[in-house]
Amino acid sequence: MIPRTEWELIVHKTITELTAGATTVALYGASHPRAGEAILELERNLTALHRGEPDLTMVLLGEELFVQGRPFTRTSRQAPSLIRRFRRRGVEHVTFRPGVSRDDLRQFLVELASMEDTAVRSRSHIQVGKVELADHDLGGPDAGTGGQGKGKLPTVRDRVTLVQETFTALVSGHGLAVGPLETVARSTQEALDGQSDPLRLFAPWEGADRWHAVHAHNVCVLTQALARVAGVNRATNVELGVAALLHDVGKLDLPPDVTQRELESLSENELELILDHPASGLATLLVSGQVPVLALIVAYEHHLNYNGTGYPRLQRPRRPHPASRLVSLADVYVVLHTARGARGVMTREAALAWVQRRSGSMLDPWWCDVLKAIVERHA
Repeated sequence: MIPRTEWELIVHKTITELTAGATTVALYGASHPRAGEAILELERNLTALHRGEPDLTMVLLGEELFVQGRPFTRTSRQAPSLIRRFRRRGVEHVTFRPGVSRDDLRQFLVELASMEDTAVRSRSHIQVGKVELADHDLGGPDAGTGGQGKGKLPTVRDRVTLVQETFTALVSGHGLAVGPLETVARSTQEALDGQSDPLRLFAPWEGADRWHAVHAHNVCVLTQALARVAGVNRATNVELGVAALLHDVGKLDLPPDVTQRELESLSENELELILDHPASGLATLLVSGQVPVLALIVAYEHHLNYNGTGYPRLQRPRRPHPASRLVSLADVYVVLHTARGARGVMTREAALAWVQRRSGSMLDPWWCDVLKAIVERHA
């Protein structure tokens, strides 16, 4: 593929200059004339892009580089080189804000080119992000509560209603309000404090119109419950809750008849809509403000299997992020245990048995064991 629009062409040039600039700095230092040319060209390109966009965000997910929610791995020949450099330096997303200076860009390239273990730092006009959630090492207790106690939602129906209102506003074109979802995640966390059996906090089926909200709420409940057992700190648990609430945001615009049927019964066009919803969800979240990075990753990866299969289809199969594997398990279990439709509703034990048969292939065996402990404790 080649860039087809002026915007894509400028993004392509930006990727090229980031790659060339970092390579030049690594080989010859920041004072080399070619490094200066790259910095000057980067400044011009970003100035042009910022005329139409308040921020320019690059997100690295596995082998894919997204710019403002659009994939550029196959569009730009230099994208794979930039992906490798980002991965080597632990950079998972970069946001360039209006007003970025040549000195900011020079220091960014110096740190991006470095072979040392020091982190690539954020600056006033360059925000660098890295997701710290490691493989089954999700952090211990912390002092922060992420605003615990503010805006409490005491009942399941209160929480589902707020999720429904947030989704309705998004579909209506009013943008995504992340604050209400954080309130739901904090309230769910507090509800789990007083309930030893998390499945009792699941919302019941309320009809097709509220299914997205009910499903998102229940996935949030189980995700946060599993994470608590694993020892996740409270602040990270809230981020995971928000990620769980937003995991299926790419389905909000799809017809209910498509989203609630078995894949085998869908037409080819309907199946493509389902297979595209992780990428659509990521694109929606990338243009929304204040979305946790974990939510971006989970929205894109929650249908990637533990063994690297699933969708979106990847050129090189890989294991998804631990947060994605957690939400994926919660998603599957909630569908089996609370959804109406052709599959019906399984008992807790039957749904657990279905999950265990796919442990190690479709689903993360470690998280499956955590779920088993929760279900069997309250059998």
